[in-house]
Amino acid sequence: MPAITKEALALLIIGIIIGAIGGYAAALTTMPAQTAQQAGGQKTIEIPIGALLPLTGPLSSFAKKNEIAIKMAIKDVNEFAAKSGSKFRFKALIEDDQLDKQVALSRLQSLAAQNVKIVIGPMASGVLSGIKNFADSNKIVIISQSSTAPSLAIPNDFVFRVVPTDNFQSKALAKLIATKGFKKVAAIYRGDAWGVGLFEAFKERFTAMGGQVQGVKYDPNAKDLSGEVAKLSSIVKSMGSGTAVLMISFEDDGIQIIKLAAQDATLSSTLWFGTDGTALSSKIKDQVGAEAVKLGGILSTIFQPAKNPLQEKFIQEFKAQTGEMPDAYSMNAYDAVWLAALSVMTAGTDDGATIAKILPTVAAHYFGVSGNTMLDENGDRAGGDYAIWQIVKTDKGFEWKLVGSYSALSDSVTFFGKA
Repeated sequence: MPAITKEALALLIIGIIIGAIGGYAAALTTMPAQTAQQAGGQKTIEIPIGALLPLTGPLSSFAKKNEIAIKMAIKDVNEFAAKSGSKFRFKALIEDDQLDKQVALSRLQSLAAQNVKIVIGPMASGVLSGIKNFADSNKIVIISQSSTAPSLAIPNDFVFRVVPTDNFQSKALAKLIATKGFKKVAAIYRGDAWGVGLFEAFKERFTAMGGQVQGVKYDPNAKDLSGEVAKLSSIVKSMGSGTAVLMISFEDDGIQIIKLAAQDATLSSTLWFGTDGTALSSKIKDQVGAEAVKLGGILSTIFQPAKNPLQEKFIQEFKAQTGEMPDAYSMNAYDAVWLAALSVMTAGTDDGATIAKILPTVAAHYFGVSGNTMLDENGDRAGGDYAIWQIVKTDKGFEWKLVGSYSALSDSVTFFGKA
C-alpha cells in the first residue's frame, strides 16, 4: 500500500475546508447514493469505480496487466480506508471496451446505470474520444492511464489523464532517432486520434530539428496491411540510405506490419523505432520476436515514472502475482484508483462535478508508485521522462530490454551500453 505523505494526509482535512468554502457543503452532508453496509459496527458506503479496458483486441496484453494493477489498488485503498476510519469502501467494476468506440460507449452507459461516477480508462485515445461527450454530459469523471493524444488536452472537462500527452513523447522519439544518426524518417501510423496525433507531433518536432518525414496512414480495422507496408517500402527506397522507420501501432496491427516488413529487403535493412503502443508488449516479443530483432529490435519509447520505494514495492508484488514486469501504464492505473478514492474520501462524496473540481488538488499532493501526479491546466500529467526498450534475443528467448532513457529536462538521450 502506498505511503501517504504528510501533505496528502493534510489534504484530507484541507479538502473538507476547501469544500465548505467552495460551496461543497451540500455535497459533504449528502450521502452518496450507494448501499450502506455494516462492517465492524460502523456503517460503510461502498463506492463503485468503473474501468474500461481493452481486455480483447490489439492492446489486450497491456489491458490484462492494468486489470491486475487496478485490483491491487482497490485492495490497498480499502485497507487504508479501514485503518484511517473512513466510512468509504471501494469496488472495481471492470468492462471490456474491446478497443472499440461504440462498445466502450455502451459499456460506459451500463456503468452509469449502475451509478458509477468515476471511471479508470479507456487506455486508447481513439476510444476515449468516442465516450468523452457522454462522460462530460453526465458528469462522469474519466481518469485515463495511457491516453496521450494532444487533441484531447481540453481544460475544464471531465477527462483527466495521468500520463503526459504525445507532445512529450514526440520530443523523446525525435531526439532518440536523431541521436542514432538519422535525418530522414518514413513512418507508418494508425489512422485514429492517437496515431494521427503522435505522427503530426513527431513530424513537427523532427522537421524543426532539420529532419525529413514522410508517412503512411493505415486503417486500424484493416485485416490486410500489405498494401500500406509496400507503400512504406517504396518511400524508404525513394528517401534513400540513412532512412529510419517509425511504427506507430498497437500490438495486433504491429505484429502484422513487423511480419511483412521482415520479408521486405528494403524495410529489413534499416533500423525501426516504436512507441508506447509497442514497448513491453508480450504479444510482440512472443509472436514476432525474431522478426523484430531483424528490424533492429523496434527501439520503443514509453513514459517512465521516476524510481521510488513505493514503485519498487509495487513491482515486487505485481511480479509475485503475475511473474511479469508491470509497465508504466499499469503503475498509472494503480495510482488513478488512489486518486479517485482519495478524492472521494476528501470530498465526502463521489459526485462527478465535485470530484472533477477537487481531483487536480489531490493529484498535486499525491505521490504514488508512478511518482508525483501533478496535472496541468488541461487535466493531463504535467510532464515526464521516457524509457527506451528494445527486443533482444537471450538464452531464454526474446525479451524486452531497457536500453536507454530520455530526459525531458535536458532534452537528451542516454543509452545503457550498446543499443
